[in-house]
Amino acid sequence: MLTIKHFYPSVSTICLCRTLKLSPQSIYFLSTKVDSTTNENKKQETHVQHPALDTRFNQYRIAYRYRHDMELLRGYLVFRIFSINFLVNHQDKIAYWGRRILGNWLFKTIFKITAFGHFVGGETPQEIKPVIKRLQHHHVKPILDYSVESDDHIPLVSSSQVDHMHDQNATKFIECIHTSHDVCGPDNLVAIKVTALVRPNVLKKFNTILQSMKNHSSLPPLFELINQQPTNNKAVVLLQDSINTHLINNQNQKSSKVTLVPDDLTEIYNLLIRLNNIAQACLKYQISIMVDAEQSYFQNAINYLATELQRYYNKSNIPYIYGTYQCYLKDTLDSLKHDLTLAEKYNYIFAAKLVRGAYMEQENRLAQEYGYESPINPSFEITSQMYHTCLDEVLKNTLQRQSDQIRIMIASHNEDTIRYAIQKMKDYNIPHNSPTVSFASLYGMSDYVAFALAHAGYLTYKYLPYGPIEVLQPYLFRRAQENRAIFAKADKDRRFHFKALKDRIFKSKH
Repeated sequence: MLTIKHFYPSVSTICLCRTLKLSPQSIYFLSTKVDSTTNENKKQETHVQHPALDTRFNQYRIAYRYRHDMELLRGYLVFRIFSINFLVNHQDKIAYWGRRILGNWLFKTIFKITAFGHFVGGETPQEIKPVIKRLQHHHVKPILDYSVESDDHIPLVSSSQVDHMHDQNATKFIECIHTSHDVCGPDNLVAIKVTALVRPNVLKKFNTILQSMKNHSSLPPLFELINQQPTNNKAVVLLQDSINTHLINNQNQKSSKVTLVPDDLTEIYNLLIRLNNIAQACLKYQISIMVDAEQSYFQNAINYLATELQRYYNKSNIPYIYGTYQCYLKDTLDSLKHDLTLAEKYNYIFAAKLVRGAYMEQENRLAQEYGYESPINPSFEITSQMYHTCLDEVLKNTLQRQSDQIRIMIASHNEDTIRYAIQKMKDYNIPHNSPTVSFASLYGMSDYVAFALAHAGYLTYKYLPYGPIEVLQPYLFRRAQENRAIFAKADKDRRFHFKALKDRIFKSKH
């Protein structure tokens, strides 16, 4: 083996040695860090060794070390089943008749040991703890996701029942933050959905009004006002005054026909209080939240609220609030540029997750039904181009601002996008373990990418949903429908699950 050593003298005349070892199969980087202790006059050396990344992502043995034998078999079968379009297209009917024929208990049991078990961490915080420990053992950090959300079409129930449900959801998110701190430690992430905290029709109205406003600078600083006077609804009063002024000046616009009645304003006020309580829990437990993107008829409002949260809470050296940008939307780049400018203007950390998007079929169907232009890019290639352009825009800002003022998460299962991001990190001299750029994927998908990245020292996350089966079944079915193209082409996932299982059975040592 050939060993090449490079020495870098420091001011304190202690040499830091970086050793590069070359072998026929892998390239390893070994860094030596020297720390001085105050209590004892000793030097402590910490060696961190990471193999170079195989950007073909073929290291399946690394990918599935955290999976048991039966989990590998289950994964292979689940990917086989989800690649059959007929089953994915009719999954609601199959689930309905499955419950009728098998009974609720047996159906839930089968569902839990198959698709639910592969893509979901568990039903309770206790159930997900072993999964978290296994991920962490292989240097993958979990993003806990208590997956509750609502759409525009929900049964009409009393206002008090709805308020109670939203309060319960806010409590669950706070419990999730607490669990993340207790199990994972500080400096971790939790995902939340705004539609779990407010009536969808109110959020939709709010979205329509905000969408019509080219400039939100006339709106008050919501969370600054709420934290000044928590028991006062001054923030909502000022918000309503700003909206009314806008509506009077733009009476011909579609938004002028949308009004927020007193009950709507109460809903928005309660939403702001819930979001603020969640953000306060983030401060208490040193955990960040990721505000997930949702359907386009909610997204302007969600993005506005996430930005307002960042404006108040991302002022310290910790980015407590992350937003999300869906690159399949035509206006994403403009929205991203606007928010980067705001972050620089008000001097807070810009933190965001880039995704392709998860509601494509629904968005296109609604546009066709109601006769408006689809907000979705016309092709996968254009969406990929949008994704890469958005990433470029964020990384350019690392040159204008200090690098610790920018956080960007590449949430993608696409290997080309991952390779593009890695190359950009090299172009901008961003170390592979820098918090500026991180990578994320869904639990149970693309493990051969995620664990290879983590193995090579990149900051890597897995979105780990958990919650009751009844609540998560729609989430899983939507994932299956929106990712049907991925599942249909998931030959690599299926093949690697099978190869890893075969290696286990025959005890392959190669």
